Amino acid sequence: MKTPDDPAAVASPRGEPEVPAPGGVPGGPGPRAPAWAEGFREEDETLEPLLRDKGWILQKRRGYRFSLDALLLAWLVTRRQPAGTSRAPVRYLDLGTGSGIVPILLAKWQPGLCGSAVEVQGPLAAMAERNIKLHGLESRFQILCQNLRDLPERLPRGSVDWITINPPYRKLRSGRVNPDPQKAVARHELAITLGEICSVMGFLLRRKGKAFLVYPAGRLNELLAGLEGAGLAPKYLRPVYPKPGEKACWVLVEAVCGGGEGLQLDEPLWIEGGQRGGDSKEVQRIFLWRF
Repeated sequence: MKTPDDPAAVASPRGEPEVPAPGGVPGGPGPRAPAWAEGFREEDETLEPLLRDKGWILQKRRGYRFSLDALLLAWLVTRRQPAGTSRAPVRYLDLGTGSGIVPILLAKWQPGLCGSAVEVQGPLAAMAERNIKLHGLESRFQILCQNLRDLPERLPRGSVDWITINPPYRKLRSGRVNPDPQKAVARHELAITLGEICSVMGFLLRRKGKAFLVYPAGRLNELLAGLEGAGLAPKYLRPVYPKPGEKACWVLVEAVCGGGEGLQLDEPLWIEGGQRGGDSKEVQRIFLWRF
């Protein structure tokens, strides 16, 4: 089993495909995409069902593809911030958006959500923009193609309510860099470091604004130190385990800009569960996007 600490790791901690198979759950059969949706697809992309009955999503045939950790990040937000509680539209920023999967899922859950999604890689940013249009969200989300470290030059201090991010997991010179350029930038700190990411979030978030992250459990101490150094107080932490008896692979973290002391440690989230194995009940709910 490969985990985020494995230098040869794929995105899924179970070593399975990087995204749920067509049909919305691993191994499920998939319907053909409608002709109107196919019009958004480029030659180097696939058009796949998004979870179950949540529309369609463009993915690269080769290169970066979203996986379970992105779904867990979106799920974290839904668990920590009940839908419909915001009176005004939420000013939202997704950093390193890839295909745009996280803002697309959150838009289906929170009608008031609007903002920007940032991606440094041009081909992925272009695909994310088409995914946003595919879901009819172009009036709510703007795709920005630029390095995250340059955002303070473009966006005002304290202008964001929520940030979501699935940062690169590995430091430079810490294991083999993936030969695929898209995967290398997504998984290694080639374009920006963890410390720089935390500083950017601390600049952009308003006081009491929230950052939501998924990160390898093995680098939790670095993450907590980086957040606190940027004025972001970790307030919630949930470890993610492949299955009982194995080490945690990820942590889900919520941090608050200018927050006080006190950290809530939640129960584990199991990816596999039950005597016969297979997805846990909570992961099944995530694949169905059922709250």
